[in-house]
Amino acid sequence: MFRPEKMSFVSISVLDEYLTQVLDRLAKIGVMHVVDKKELPPNVEGLEDIDVDPLRNRLHTLNSRIEELLGVLTIESFYPSISAAVNEDKIEIDPFEIADKTTEELSEIETAVKPIIRRRTELHEETETLEDHSHQLAVLEAQGVKIEDLKDSRFLYFTFGDIPEEYYERLAASVTNLQCVLVPGEHIADRRRIMAFSLISNSEAISNALEAAYFSKTQIPEKYHGPIIDVLDEIELEIWMRREEMAEIQGSLRSLREKWREKLLLLRATIAANQIVLESVEKFGKTDTTYFVSGWVPYKDVKKLQRNLEKVSDRGIMVNASEPFTAEDAEHHQPKVPTKFSHPFFLRPFTSLVTNFGIPGYSDIDPTPFASLAFLAMFGIMFADVGHGFVLLALGLFGAYYPMQQLKPIRGTATFLACCGGASMVFGFVFGSLFGMEGVIPPIWFSLEHMNPEAVNRMLLIGVAFGVGILSLGVILNIAQAFRKKDFKKAFCGQWGLCSLLFYWTAVFLLVMYTVKGHEISWYKILIMVLLLLPIMLKEPLSRLIGKKHVHNEEEEAEGIIVAGFEIYEIVMAYLANTLSYIRMAAFNLSHAGLMMAFYALTEELGGGESIFLSLPSNIMANAFVIVLEGLIVAIQCMRLEYYEFFSKFFTGEGIEYKPMKIS
Repeated sequence: MFRPEKMSFVSISVLDEYLTQVLDRLAKIGVMHVVDKKELPPNVEGLEDIDVDPLRNRLHTLNSRIEELLGVLTIESFYPSISAAVNEDKIEIDPFEIADKTTEELSEIETAVKPIIRRRTELHEETETLEDHSHQLAVLEAQGVKIEDLKDSRFLYFTFGDIPEEYYERLAASVTNLQCVLVPGEHIADRRRIMAFSLISNSEAISNALEAAYFSKTQIPEKYHGPIIDVLDEIELEIWMRREEMAEIQGSLRSLREKWREKLLLLRATIAANQIVLESVEKFGKTDTTYFVSGWVPYKDVKKLQRNLEKVSDRGIMVNASEPFTAEDAEHHQPKVPTKFSHPFFLRPFTSLVTNFGIPGYSDIDPTPFASLAFLAMFGIMFADVGHGFVLLALGLFGAYYPMQQLKPIRGTATFLACCGGASMVFGFVFGSLFGMEGVIPPIWFSLEHMNPEAVNRMLLIGVAFGVGILSLGVILNIAQAFRKKDFKKAFCGQWGLCSLLFYWTAVFLLVMYTVKGHEISWYKILIMVLLLLPIMLKEPLSRLIGKKHVHNEEEEAEGIIVAGFEIYEIVMAYLANTLSYIRMAAFNLSHAGLMMAFYALTEELGGGESIFLSLPSNIMANAFVIVLEGLIVAIQCMRLEYYEFFSKFFTGEGIEYKPMKIS
């Protein structure tokens, strides 16, 4: 739990005839973090590249075709998952041949589905056109106009269509001097239907005026003859016939959906799985007859991997696995050893808290247990309230456990929120706060009711004391990591080494004795602190002396001492600034209490205190506002204190995340 899982470096040589079976085993076991051949030591040479771009493009195209079919058949896109198909052993892993097999199966489905889809699209377009004709001709019927009169007229110019609404007044003004009748019609969106009548001699002038008003002319289809009322009946019959055919098509699509549903979902899962495998295949090396796979495997899974590969072939596959790498071995090894977390279930919600900053190195201590406890303690102290914490806890549990598919992506965040709510409740009981109301529940320790100066000072001391503790923990973890790597110079004389920590503890002790008991800080006490910092300043000369590396370059030695002097200054100022930063824990606790007192006082001042019906809604709104705004601000401050004050002492975040070739 406090360090990443032990890793072994595994090399696999496989004859090309067994490659597909090996890929299937590797992908379904999912324990090998494949290393690119380019990262291997220089002595591994002569391996050819594997060009996977054509296959990658084909699989991408196939995936797009499958998604298109899922869309037109309205098949749910989230079921089933790849893991479900893997568990049922339905997925075939063969990135070199799967494209051909899938293309054949997909073409069969498309042959059955696409003609129906095309016909549905045609019917939809035809229905829209007919409905548009019906609306247009209905306008003529309302005005008593006959199609024959319009077609046979020799002296009358007639047109109808629509223009943008804002141009209607301009058009009406432009035709006032012409012998023209402009009939406005109904509004459709931001356009207005119009009909224009004039003598044939004015047709050109009317056409120009309409064109200037962005007129869109409606053409009367040539196929329509007779009275408009008969034409409208004819159109309605055509619309009805197409809707009948559309209903039949929908029934056919339902049948096809049931027939091809499982097949399409399996094809999609298969393509997705082979795309994952193909990304790893690109990292392999090959010769004429053999493929070479290298990567990292958790030591506890090496035997499992070997047993599975032995089932494929005992002669065509060769597996070599190293002993588990130690922290010292991994420190300068190439390729770098990846980091695989091994967390119990109650720490998993906090993994992202660490990975957002960086990935711990393989030789580093996993900071997740310490970071999670520190975060919860800081959040609880800064947002100490039983009522507000209960709201966060309830929301978090709902998001984490309510059986709704849409909530699945936020399960981890919801669990994290529930933990924060629980921490707020615990410290709410400690300080006796319920929805910002002090004195409603008895505090286990002390209350900030009425902002008593003694309680305020005590809260400030809690912040400083917590800061001392968390900074000390960070330095201790740094020392422990240095010892694991056998870097004794860093452990004793590093910026955050043992000498630095002893200086910090001594300074804190002297300050406490001076503040509490009035002890003077005499010169010999200051001398002790200086002596504790002296090894840090002289670490380079001392390391040369101990290591018997005599360098007589006086300029380099002087430069090293000057740099060490600046490092001493940075250590002192960093300890001071980082410790004082934790006062914000007390400040946010006090601001939370003060803000709620102000809200309740404002409600009472506005007269809400006279009636529960007036005060309850305003109090609920005030508490909701505080939960959202202050909860977010406190979470940000907790992350800041962890990342910049705590993590900066020991955590570089320069590790590599363990990403095995895995499809389940």
